[in-house]
Amino acid sequence: MTYDLRVPSALKREQQWFGSIIGRPIDEHSQMMSLSPSGLPMEVEASRHLVPSPTMRPEQRIQIYNQQYWWRLLRALQESFPLVTRLFGYRNFNRLIAVPYLVKYPPRHWALAPLGDRLVQWVAEEYEAPNQQLVADAARLDWAFVASFTAEQWPEMPQNAGEEITTRMLYCQPHLHLFQFGADLLKYRQDCLEHDPDYWEANPLPELICDKHHYFVVYRNPRLDISWKEIGEIEYSLLLQFQQGASIEQVCEWLEKQSMAVYQEAADHLQKWFEEWTARDWLTPG
Repeated sequence: MTYDLRVPSALKREQQWFGSIIGRPIDEHSQMMSLSPSGLPMEVEASRHLVPSPTMRPEQRIQIYNQQYWWRLLRALQESFPLVTRLFGYRNFNRLIAVPYLVKYPPRHWALAPLGDRLVQWVAEEYEAPNQQLVADAARLDWAFVASFTAEQWPEMPQNAGEEITTRMLYCQPHLHLFQFGADLLKYRQDCLEHDPDYWEANPLPELICDKHHYFVVYRNPRLDISWKEIGEIEYSLLLQFQQGASIEQVCEWLEKQSMAVYQEAADHLQKWFEEWTARDWLTPG
């Protein structure tokens, strides 16, 4: 991190001290750590940097900032990952997911919107439990709703583009996310979100039936709402081609290498799918 050289060194040291204190996790009772990073009791450490107020001692004053910092970050993660929060409940989500995640990946932006952008990565790296796959899928799905809302909007597909559109490279819009799950996780998420996490701590979670593969698209619609749609496997496979960047000609060449059943279904539905993708603003020429 760079600093403005005009800032007095004493002020810089105080800012660094302040950040080192408020960035440390509070305990499950929302209390500040009793020892400072230097090993001194916080009541001693704080008195070297802060003066008391008419009603609070120095360590009590810094504890308020420590609490507010963590309460705000934890609340933001709970709101960004509502399904994951319901799988654990507020307390266990904070203890098992949010706090360890923020310790390893502290905020790197002044805004709260990107706070959870590495939580899916953290789950893959650090979270080890029998429900790891469910937690990873739930985190990916929750984050798609956040990322779809904040994603860029690339140019729409041109109207009446003519034959040249078949050779032009096309892409999925940045707000579009493709998912393949072994259960209907979108419906499961909807069912879980009908009640707050406290309700599910006192009641069994909805049953998640792992019956078959389900394919979904999560996207931002033209009204700027986040929508989702279940699609078939072949339509999903075609959209994957465009997500990586492909022309219609290249997709057709790819189809010719697939089984006859896949080729025939795509041939029967490709024009209808393409019209729907365009109407829903799923594709872009980049």
